Amino acid sequence: MALTYGTIWGDFGDEKVTGTTKLHPFGTRMVLPDSRVFYYGQTDGAQTAGAICQSAVGVANHDMDLATNTASVGDKSVTVTVGGTAATEDQYAEGYLYINDGTGQGHNYKIRQHDAIDSSGSGAINLMDGDTIAVAFEAATIAGLAKNPYKDFIVFPTTATGHAVGVAPTDFDDDDYGWLQTWGPAAVLCDVAFVIGNAVRVSDNTAGSGEPLDRDASNENDVVIGTASLIAPVSTDYGYVNLTINP
Repeated sequence: MALTYGTIWGDFGDEKVTGTTKLHPFGTRMVLPDSRVFYYGQTDGAQTAGAICQSAVGVANHDMDLATNTASVGDKSVTVTVGGTAATEDQYAEGYLYINDGTGQGHNYKIRQHDAIDSSGSGAINLMDGDTIAVAFEAATIAGLAKNPYKDFIVFPTTATGHAVGVAPTDFDDDDYGWLQTWGPAAVLCDVAFVIGNAVRVSDNTAGSGEPLDRDASNENDVVIGTASLIAPVSTDYGYVNLTINP
């Protein structure tokens, strides 16, 4: 393998390697010789090959409107006060602190590390080297915490609680590290037969599966993962989809 600016140039078969040891930062990108693209993450729950996966569900007492300290330009640490749910140590490591309202709003910062934070308690969120506060906070500045989208990914539920992060190219055990495919041809679990040449969306009937997108139907706004490219599969089979989730 070779690594260039966060991208690994992999060999065929590398995408099927899973394990209990973390080998890369979350979100590391791997491109195979045929241009299929994969991103590195960790699963929360077992996954089967061909299942569509979603980012972890946000925590209501962590995801926005958290009081902050009056951080100054150049600071590498921000103190936040969470709601009535404790945060475990490094729950948001490699994730993001974003400013949702007040002075500095609209900025997004990469998290390096944080200690455990008690329910309704305060704690320091330490930013990644090179990322510092760009606009000074004021008393009214409030923030949210977001996990790295590839940390603790889950089977895509029938009602979205996050965004699509890829399709499992192999089976995962709970808490395994490995790769999710986001771009190029892939076998995808089918709920309703795909239509060749038409968009495929996540299913609202069977978790982790796909079905055709009908832009005149009630599900026209559901997440699109790609385009059906071969003969229509039947339900519970796996259809061939050209993924367009993340290049």
